[in-house]
Amino acid sequence: MRLVTWNCCRGSFETKAPLLDHLQADIAVFQEIAKPVAEAPNVLWFGENPKIGMAVQARPPYQVKPFAKIENVPNYVIPVAVTGPVSFLLFAVWTTNDKDFPYVRALSKAIDTYSAVLDCAESVVFMGDFNSNALWDHLHPADLNHTSMVERLASRSLVSAYHHVRQVEHGREVERTFYLHRNKDKSHHIDYCFVPESWADEIKEVQVGSYEELSNASDHRPLLVELNLPKAML
Repeated sequence: MRLVTWNCCRGSFETKAPLLDHLQADIAVFQEIAKPVAEAPNVLWFGENPKIGMAVQARPPYQVKPFAKIENVPNYVIPVAVTGPVSFLLFAVWTTNDKDFPYVRALSKAIDTYSAVLDCAESVVFMGDFNSNALWDHLHPADLNHTSMVERLASRSLVSAYHHVRQVEHGREVERTFYLHRNKDKSHHIDYCFVPESWADEIKEVQVGSYEELSNASDHRPLLVELNLPKAML
């Protein structure tokens, strides 16, 4: 199973989504993407402005369906039911500068709000543009910063695929997923895929796009996580 997240830095779905075809994602999450012109059974789109929102795309035999969303959860932490060879509850993430819950605070709030759902879900994945890093912990309350968010997910037995495979601490990432103003010297790691701890040793590959890759299309780079889950775990 191949999971991919990419903030495509605006643009039409029909133009931007095909740029990831070479990654052959089974499930892809796109942030800052326009609403598709035509509805498709394998694509879900979420947003208030049709020119910029978040999309989740599935490749057969995988399917995606909306999951019951709790009201008043800060945008955007969207639950999606994924079914197929591996079935799980996906939380597609794109945190924004919400005036009440900016960036990682919104995700921490969402994790707390969906506590009962997480208690019942068998397998959960959080994936997307978190706009967050442990380097910025001091900018947020201690109970709502990046480290606190990672601890919240860890208490649910969820781990960052990148950090598990690379064996690095949060805040010490070498590969960057975001280049501010597309400047190589202003780069950060802010896109993540958290998977069940029971899946972690089955991660076959974690791939982060290079500075050059898709540089004309976005200030972010795609993050790919490939897993080879034995049937006994499904």
